[in-house]
Amino acid sequence: MDIKLIATDVDGTLVADDHLTIPSENIQAFEKAKEAGIITVISTGRPFSLAKKENDTLKGVDYMIVSNGAVIVDMKTSEVINSCYLPKDSVERILTIFEKYPLVYEIYADCKGFITQYTYDHYLDGALPVEFMREYRKLMIVCDSPWDVIRSYHVEKMNIDYMPKECIESLIEELSHIPDLIYSAGFEGNMEITMKGADKGKALSWLCEKLNVDLDNVMAFGDSGNDITMLKAAGYSYALSSGNELAKTVAKFVTGKGNGEGGVGEIIQEYLTKSGK
Repeated sequence: MDIKLIATDVDGTLVADDHLTIPSENIQAFEKAKEAGIITVISTGRPFSLAKKENDTLKGVDYMIVSNGAVIVDMKTSEVINSCYLPKDSVERILTIFEKYPLVYEIYADCKGFITQYTYDHYLDGALPVEFMREYRKLMIVCDSPWDVIRSYHVEKMNIDYMPKECIESLIEELSHIPDLIYSAGFEGNMEITMKGADKGKALSWLCEKLNVDLDNVMAFGDSGNDITMLKAAGYSYALSSGNELAKTVAKFVTGKGNGEGGVGEIIQEYLTKSGK
């Protein structure tokens, strides 16, 4: 095993169950990995602006794959180096459908997160920890009209935080008529929509090709549905023991510790120790 690049998901993987705290084991492991010359990558469903705190806590990674792979940012320059945006006509069709339902949703566009006033007012209704949602909401931009957003910015992802159970079946049926979309979910009531071609696996593969890093020399961590393609792509992929069964089935390995116990850091530390790096 000769690891050249480490990529990790954020929620349910890098951070504890509060979605706010990065265990010290993970922070220390990333610092040592960087000292050893390993390329470090955050790969998250969040937009760039909502993962900055995690990047800062790790004292800076080399690249960020955000919005489930729709965008890759070079952290040395803060420039977008690869993108796969949703077409404007598709976003308009999605938004038309969204407005028929009482959805708490976000628009990720040009590395920012946008929400409606309705979403702001109902942000704490879903399954995620209340304190996290309060902090997350502070980073969102409340827009007067979501239509202005989708017509003025490049949309990376449409993210439903919460939808009533009685809406799910009809919502999915309506969305199914829009071609070339990818759907994933991290928890009950969640739906993440990106353009076909925008997923973490494809983004990781593109980045590795650009950096001349073989995927066999990549260590990746994830816990959920939007991590599946990345876990399949990486030579050494780990599902968190606290993650869902699908991630565990797809990953080549499962961590001994869960996300709240520093499962990511434990694996990285073990590798660095054994390899003498």
